[in-house]
Amino acid sequence: MMQISNFLKRPTSNPPATHLALDKKKIQRRRLNLKSFATSIAIASTPLSAQQPEVEPTIVVGSEMSLDAVMKADWIQGEGPKSFEPGKIYIFECWATWCGPCIAMIPHVNELHKKYYDKGLRVYGLSVWEDDKAKVEKFVKRKGDGMSYPVAFTGEESAFSDEWMTPAGATAIPHAFIVRDGKLLGSTQASRLTDSLIETLLAGNEGAKKGSAAILSAQNIQEQTDKLIQDIKSARAKKDAEKMTTCINELKAADPEHPEIQTVELLLLIVREEWENAITSLNAMPRNEYKDRFVSMNGMRLAARDNQNFSADFKKAIIQSYSEYVLDGDRAIGPNHFAYLSTLQWRIDDKENATIAANKGIEAAKKFDENDKALIQSFVRFAKSVNKGTMPKLSELSAWKREEIKKAAADE
Repeated sequence: MMQISNFLKRPTSNPPATHLALDKKKIQRRRLNLKSFATSIAIASTPLSAQQPEVEPTIVVGSEMSLDAVMKADWIQGEGPKSFEPGKIYIFECWATWCGPCIAMIPHVNELHKKYYDKGLRVYGLSVWEDDKAKVEKFVKRKGDGMSYPVAFTGEESAFSDEWMTPAGATAIPHAFIVRDGKLLGSTQASRLTDSLIETLLAGNEGAKKGSAAILSAQNIQEQTDKLIQDIKSARAKKDAEKMTTCINELKAADPEHPEIQTVELLLLIVREEWENAITSLNAMPRNEYKDRFVSMNGMRLAARDNQNFSADFKKAIIQSYSEYVLDGDRAIGPNHFAYLSTLQWRIDDKENATIAANKGIEAAKKFDENDKALIQSFVRFAKSVNKGTMPKLSELSAWKREEIKKAAADE
């Protein structure tokens, strides 16, 4: 079975990006906008992503790409291209401030921009599927030199979405369009934009053809591995360990370096109830988007409804990993995670750390939206209760938010 070529292997120095297979409306509903606690509880009990029926794209490799929609975008840093310079490689990286995998890829994309600009690479970031321009501006300003390439805000419903994303069948982000001489060479995830691939694409006409073919080959393999991942998860739901094992072996054969291999192997251990091995596997997994997704979703689910058939020791291991995820000072994280973590720590009688997490939730709420007084006050009330020795129900936090909104409306 054909392997991914070397210049398409994921960079080891950057975390792999989760490809969020969601259409725009479902992405909007699942942004984990933690202003609504009820929404986050619902998310904790549902799958992270959902694949939509495929629509035959009208933009394919070789299609002529118009810059009209790009020029209509609101450029908040730098300027967009007015025309395609002959021979240069253009990458249009589609992202959003609410998309964790997109944000994880920014350092890698920025490195490519700095390293290959003088060699003919042009990188542009286009914020898609979000409607808060001020939030995008604030994010880009905060990134500073860490996001030094030109960045545009396109809006929720935009010409770029209508003329590029939808015709290309792009239902997920991060998503990178690669263009040369006005024609699409291919689309891929930023995690696959390796130095070797970029250098190949920049190596004249033959290099562009070779790079385009490699991107298409990787897409075909990704379609195969995506299906295998879904089959594995479906088999997990049925507790079919034999089917899971077969699909995992096929996944390894199709893409030996697929970043979800360790995660699905962990799922197999859970189905087999091999708890000691599962704990060892979880603790040995490197911090990346896939581990973070696993521990955050399971952490939230355990806090919202402790109905997972995990051993007590495995639950403690998840709580520990979830704590590392929530308390990582290098990432911006929504305040509800602190309430979830506090609840879990209290449940295992770690009241000291539960109190610390509850108090940190106040600061997280302020960072999340300093103008949302109702959100902040609801976390103040949560922390006060924990400090006094009572762990509120998660539903109470949601109710307090509604009460604070009503108070604010009455004061106006």
